[in-house]
Amino acid sequence: MDAREALLSVEKIIREHGDSKALNSYFLEFGRRLEALRLVERWCARGASVVDLGAQPFITSCALKAMGYDVTAVDVEPEPYMPIAERCGVKVVKRDLERERLDIRGADCAVFTEVIEHLHYYYVPHVLSEINKALKPGGYLILTTPNIASLFRRLRLILGKQPIYRYHVREIHNARSSDDAGGGRLQAG
Repeated sequence: MDAREALLSVEKIIREHGDSKALNSYFLEFGRRLEALRLVERWCARGASVVDLGAQPFITSCALKAMGYDVTAVDVEPEPYMPIAERCGVKVVKRDLERERLDIRGADCAVFTEVIEHLHYYYVPHVLSEINKALKPGGYLILTTPNIASLFRRLRLILGKQPIYRYHVREIHNARSSDDAGGGRLQAG
Protein backbone atom coordinates (compact mmCIF):
# COMPACT_ATOMS: atom_id res chain seq x y z
CA MET A 1 0.00 0.00 0.00
CA ASP A 2 1.44 3.41 -0.88
CA ALA A 3 1.55 6.40 1.49
CA ARG A 4 -1.69 8.03 0.29
CA GLU A 5 -3.71 4.80 0.38
CA ALA A 6 -2.36 3.98 3.83
CA LEU A 7 -3.24 7.40 5.23
CA LEU A 8 -6.72 7.23 3.72
CA SER A 9 -7.22 3.77 5.23
CA VAL A 10 -6.69 5.20 8.73
CA GLU A 11 -9.70 7.55 8.58
CA LYS A 12 -12.24 4.88 9.56
CA ILE A 13 -10.15 3.84 12.58
CA ILE A 14 -9.85 7.48 13.71
CA ARG A 15 -13.62 7.97 13.34
CA GLU A 16 -14.37 4.82 15.34
CA HIS A 17 -11.74 5.05 18.09
CA GLY A 18 -10.64 8.70 18.23
CA ASP A 19 -12.15 11.88 19.53
CA SER A 20 -12.80 15.23 17.82
CA LYS A 21 -9.18 16.28 18.43
CA ALA A 22 -7.86 13.18 16.63
CA LEU A 23 -10.34 13.60 13.79
CA ASN A 24 -9.46 17.28 13.36
CA SER A 25 -5.78 16.35 13.41
CA TYR A 26 -6.38 13.74 10.71
CA PHE A 27 -8.02 16.19 8.33
CA LEU A 28 -6.13 19.41 9.11
CA GLU A 29 -2.71 17.76 9.01
CA PHE A 30 -3.36 15.32 6.17
CA GLY A 31 -0.98 17.02 3.75
CA ARG A 32 1.97 17.25 6.10
CA ARG A 33 1.49 13.66 7.25
CA LEU A 34 1.35 12.49 3.65
CA GLU A 35 4.59 14.32 2.88
CA ALA A 36 6.31 12.70 5.89
CA LEU A 37 5.01 9.26 4.89
CA ARG A 38 6.33 9.77 1.38
CA LEU A 39 9.75 10.59 2.83
CA VAL A 40 9.65 7.34 4.79
CA GLU A 41 8.56 5.53 1.65
CA ARG A 42 11.51 7.03 -0.23
CA TRP A 43 14.24 6.39 2.36
CA CYS A 44 13.12 3.34 4.35
CA ALA A 45 12.68 -0.10 2.77
CA ARG A 46 9.34 -1.86 3.20
CA GLY A 47 9.33 -4.08 6.24
CA ALA A 48 11.93 -1.89 7.97
CA SER A 49 11.66 -1.16 11.67
CA VAL A 50 10.42 2.38 12.24
CA VAL A 51 10.19 4.26 15.52
CA ASP A 52 7.57 7.04 15.45
CA LEU A 53 8.42 9.63 18.13
CA GLY A 54 5.80 11.93 19.66
CA ALA A 55 3.30 9.69 17.97
CA GLN A 56 -0.14 10.24 19.48
CA PRO A 57 -2.87 10.19 18.21
CA PHE A 58 -1.06 7.44 16.23
CA ILE A 59 -2.34 8.48 12.80
CA THR A 60 1.13 8.36 11.22
CA SER A 61 1.97 5.17 13.14
CA CYS A 62 -1.14 3.44 11.79
CA ALA A 63 -0.42 4.55 8.23
CA LEU A 64 3.17 3.29 8.52
CA LYS A 65 1.87 -0.06 9.77
CA ALA A 66 -0.54 -0.23 6.81
CA MET A 67 2.42 0.47 4.50
CA GLY A 68 4.14 -2.65 5.82
CA TYR A 69 6.59 -1.23 8.34
CA ASP A 70 7.34 -2.69 11.77
CA VAL A 71 6.28 0.30 13.89
CA THR A 72 7.04 1.23 17.48
CA ALA A 73 5.27 4.41 18.56
CA VAL A 74 6.69 6.51 21.40
CA ASP A 75 4.76 9.18 23.27
CA VAL A 76 4.75 10.89 26.66
CA GLU A 77 0.97 10.45 27.06
CA PRO A 78 -0.29 7.62 24.86
CA GLU A 79 -3.28 6.60 27.01
CA PRO A 80 -6.04 8.73 25.43
CA TYR A 81 -5.39 7.21 22.00
CA MET A 82 -4.37 3.64 22.85
CA PRO A 83 -7.54 2.21 21.20
CA ILE A 84 -6.29 3.64 17.87
CA ALA A 85 -2.82 2.12 18.28
CA GLU A 86 -4.27 -1.22 19.39
CA ARG A 87 -6.69 -1.33 16.45
CA CYS A 88 -3.75 -0.77 14.07
CA GLY A 89 -1.49 -3.28 15.79
CA VAL A 90 1.11 -0.65 16.67
CA LYS A 91 3.46 -1.27 19.59
CA VAL A 92 3.48 1.70 21.99
CA VAL A 93 6.20 2.78 24.41
CA LYS A 94 5.48 5.47 26.98
CA ARG A 95 8.48 7.81 27.32
CA ASP A 96 9.18 11.42 28.15
CA LEU A 97 11.70 12.21 25.42
CA GLU A 98 13.10 15.18 27.32
CA ARG A 99 13.75 13.34 30.59
CA GLU A 100 14.10 9.62 29.88
CA ARG A 101 16.24 7.31 27.82
CA LEU A 102 14.54 5.97 24.74
CA ASP A 103 15.87 2.42 25.29
CA ILE A 104 15.18 1.38 21.70
CA ARG A 105 17.97 -0.02 19.53
CA GLY A 106 18.35 -1.23 15.96
CA ALA A 107 15.66 0.83 14.23
CA ASP A 108 16.08 1.32 10.50
CA CYS A 109 14.26 4.66 10.55
CA ALA A 110 13.02 7.23 13.03
CA VAL A 111 10.07 9.53 12.31
CA PHE A 112 10.20 12.76 14.30
CA THR A 113 7.52 14.91 12.71
CA GLU A 114 6.18 18.11 14.24
CA VAL A 115 7.74 17.36 17.65
CA ILE A 116 11.04 19.24 17.97
CA GLU A 117 9.25 22.60 18.33
CA HIS A 118 7.51 21.26 21.46
CA LEU A 119 10.80 20.46 23.20
CA HIS A 120 12.64 22.90 25.41
CA TYR A 121 15.83 23.77 23.54
CA TYR A 122 17.89 22.61 26.53
CA TYR A 123 16.73 19.00 25.96
CA VAL A 124 17.06 18.85 22.16
CA PRO A 125 20.67 17.49 22.22
CA HIS A 126 19.60 14.72 24.63
CA VAL A 127 16.63 13.78 22.46
CA LEU A 128 18.66 13.74 19.24
CA SER A 129 21.34 11.66 20.96
CA GLU A 130 18.71 9.12 22.04
CA ILE A 131 17.33 8.98 18.50
CA ASN A 132 20.86 8.39 17.21
CA LYS A 133 21.27 5.50 19.68
CA ALA A 134 17.93 4.04 18.59
CA LEU A 135 18.97 3.92 14.93
CA LYS A 136 21.19 1.21 13.60
CA PRO A 137 24.28 2.37 11.66
CA GLY A 138 23.14 3.93 8.39
CA GLY A 139 19.61 4.46 9.72
CA TYR A 140 17.51 7.41 8.61
CA LEU A 141 15.86 10.19 10.58
CA ILE A 142 12.80 11.80 9.00
CA LEU A 143 12.39 15.11 10.85
CA THR A 144 9.85 17.80 10.02
CA THR A 145 8.82 20.98 11.78
CA PRO A 146 6.12 23.57 11.06
CA ASN A 147 7.22 26.59 9.10
CA ILE A 148 6.59 29.83 11.01
CA ALA A 149 6.85 31.69 7.70
CA SER A 150 4.18 29.58 5.98
CA LEU A 151 1.32 31.23 4.12
CA PHE A 152 -1.14 29.91 6.74
CA ARG A 153 0.82 31.53 9.58
CA ARG A 154 1.19 34.80 7.66
CA LEU A 155 -2.55 34.93 7.00
CA ARG A 156 -3.26 34.38 10.71
CA LEU A 157 -0.96 37.29 11.53
CA ILE A 158 -2.60 39.56 8.93
CA LEU A 159 -6.01 38.67 10.39
CA GLY A 160 -4.78 39.70 13.83
CA LYS A 161 -4.58 36.15 15.18
CA GLN A 162 -1.67 34.59 17.03
CA PRO A 163 0.37 32.69 14.40
CA ILE A 164 2.30 30.65 16.97
CA TYR A 165 0.72 27.49 18.38
CA ARG A 166 0.53 27.83 22.16
CA TYR A 167 2.28 24.51 22.89
CA HIS A 168 5.33 25.30 20.78
CA VAL A 169 8.39 26.18 22.82
CA ARG A 170 10.32 27.45 19.83
CA GLU A 171 9.31 28.12 16.25
CA ILE A 172 11.76 27.29 13.52
CA HIS A 173 11.92 29.17 10.23
CA ASN A 174 12.18 26.90 7.21
CA ALA A 175 13.32 28.68 4.08
CA ARG A 176 12.76 25.59 1.90
CA SER A 177 9.38 24.96 0.35
CA SER A 178 7.68 21.59 0.68
CA ASP A 179 8.58 21.01 -2.96
CA ASP A 180 12.22 20.96 -1.90
CA ALA A 181 11.65 18.38 0.82
CA GLY A 182 14.14 15.60 0.73
CA GLY A 183 15.54 13.11 3.13
CA GLY A 184 18.71 13.29 5.01
CA ARG A 185 20.81 10.70 6.71
CA LEU A 186 21.53 10.87 10.39
CA GLN A 187 24.72 8.92 10.72
CA ALA A 188 23.89 6.51 13.49
CA GLY A 189 26.52 4.69 15.43
